[in-house]
Amino acid sequence: MTSINSKASSEKRSVEGVVHTMHAELDDILHQAKNYEEKAKKAMVDAGRLADELRSEQDHTYSQEKAKKSLQSQLSNLEDQFAEASENAIRGGRNTMAKLETRIHELETELGYVQ
Repeated sequence: MTSINSKASSEKRSVEGVVHTMHAELDDILHQAKNYEEKAKKAMVDAGRLADELRSEQDHTYSQEKAKKSLQSQLSNLEDQFAEASENAIRGGRNTMAKLETRIHELETELGYVQ
């Protein structure tokens, strides 16, 4: 009987040691789970912030693209106006030159009659 009690006592200590080890492991696992949960919360907050930043950048890019298209359209219109103005200036300059040349010939002719 003493042997049985001794053996049972030994097994009890062994089981208590295993239970104590399991409690320590369980506490460690719970601590790790809590840390991972905190990291997951932080990651979710960061993901939300990044999503907001992305949305903001996309809105900014869209508005910049609209402004670019508007400026390109204005540039095209101004280039057309410039080409038209240049053409008119050249045409006007040619007409003026022709008139001046005609006037010069007239004056030369008058001068020839006077002399």
